[in-house]
Amino acid sequence: MSSKSRTVRFVQNFLSTGLYQVTAMIMGFITPRLMILHYGSEVNGLIVSVTSFLTYFKMVEAGLAAAAIAALYKPLAEKDHATVSGVVSAARRLYNKAGWLFSAMTILFAFVYPFVVPVTNAEGVSMTHFSEMLLIMAMGISGALEFFTLSRYRVLLTADQKTYVVSLASMASLLLNTAILVALPFLGADVITVRFAASLTILVRSVLLNRYTARNYPEVDAKVPPVKGAIRSHWDALLFELTNVFQQGAGVILVSLITRDAGLLSAYGLYHMVTEGLWGILKMGTTGIYSIFGNLLVSENKDTFRKAYRDFESLYHFICCILFGVAAILIVPFVNLYTHGVHDAEYNLPLIGMLIIAEALTNQGKIPLNLMISSSGRFREVRGHCILQIIVTSVAGTVLGLLGLRISPVMSVAGILTGVILGNLCRIICKLSFVPANITGVPWQESLLRIVRMFVTVALIAAPCLLFVNPPQRFFTWFMYAAVLVIYAAIISLASTWLFDRKAFHSLFGRAKAIAASFIHPHTNNRQED
Repeated sequence: MSSKSRTVRFVQNFLSTGLYQVTAMIMGFITPRLMILHYGSEVNGLIVSVTSFLTYFKMVEAGLAAAAIAALYKPLAEKDHATVSGVVSAARRLYNKAGWLFSAMTILFAFVYPFVVPVTNAEGVSMTHFSEMLLIMAMGISGALEFFTLSRYRVLLTADQKTYVVSLASMASLLLNTAILVALPFLGADVITVRFAASLTILVRSVLLNRYTARNYPEVDAKVPPVKGAIRSHWDALLFELTNVFQQGAGVILVSLITRDAGLLSAYGLYHMVTEGLWGILKMGTTGIYSIFGNLLVSENKDTFRKAYRDFESLYHFICCILFGVAAILIVPFVNLYTHGVHDAEYNLPLIGMLIIAEALTNQGKIPLNLMISSSGRFREVRGHCILQIIVTSVAGTVLGLLGLRISPVMSVAGILTGVILGNLCRIICKLSFVPANITGVPWQESLLRIVRMFVTVALIAAPCLLFVNPPQRFFTWFMYAAVLVIYAAIISLASTWLFDRKAFHSLFGRAKAIAASFIHPHTNNRQED
């Protein structure tokens, strides 16, 4: 694939994924408030907690996805349809096994969890254990259906740099899902019925992707004999992906187990929802990017690869500076405005807001390094890093959470978040010791400098406003603040990049001009290197 084709495909993936992520973020902001208003903060806290556990259970396939995508790069590039079919067939069989394992774990969890976290609904009536169990199983149906009907198509399309197809199909399913979550509560449906109906909307995405792959990949047969050993790095990739998702949800899980406070879980979930929305924005540029870098690695064009990586890392941290700098200022006012009129839980928690931003920032700082491991498929070499991060996060989060609980539940959450941050920092150090030397060929000092500069720039953006600017008291004012602050944060971030990463700054500016020219004059023979 030519450099121009890779750039155009990246822009297609970027725009479609961006549209999906923005839609998901908006829909994600709508539904929690409806859950709180109709069913109570504790029921919403239960949903937040269960969602995190189910995300963990879905990790029985995460390593499979990463390994299968890595195995498909070369045969797709060489148009080796027989090998592609064999890999997809192997993935299909493993996905079916993973689906049954996920279903069993969900059922077992549904029987145990109601005895751990008691829940009271909006009317002050305690949910029975049986009702909690049914709610968990209703929420788990979508995950099971995804294993059996969807995942193998997503693997093929992602490896072929067509994540825009997955994004558009996902958006159709998401819109229907949100319509159900909005309409049924107003019609008086109970929360179990609402979540069950919403789970079935995953079938829309499955049908759309099935039809697309059948029409555009007629030469791929998922029922041929599988290629033996095609996904040999499955278990190593599983540990790698499990660590990533564990770190994303470790706070919710530890808060659930240590505080056992569903109201506090609801508050934590709302603050975490903001950083998840920011992560969705960042995924606009990262979804599908590892397949592009994987293609470059296969082509063995080292100079092009290093140049592309430097630019991507600089751009990613530049965007992080803007997003998290603004979020550090506005996250607490947003949650206070979002929960206006809700009195069954405490949501004004500035300490938790700042720590969640810090946790998200330390997590995002390592994403460019993470993506290079996925692109190269070198999961086995980083197993020790993954295990170390899980240990540091679990031990530090548990110890600090229990110590904080002696003071108050809020301090327990603060201790847990501090433990998660320590785990993130540990993983950054591990990745800096491996990725630059073994994959990118870029000196580790460059990546470290960009990460440190990102932390310092966010602090420079947020500190003056937190000290001298009064928080907005209405949503209209909040949006006006946000618009001005994004411009302010962009200026500070641009200045920081120009001062300390000038080579990448000029390279990115050149890329922006080339992309703009390719859309203004699409038939010109623009062959700028990636």
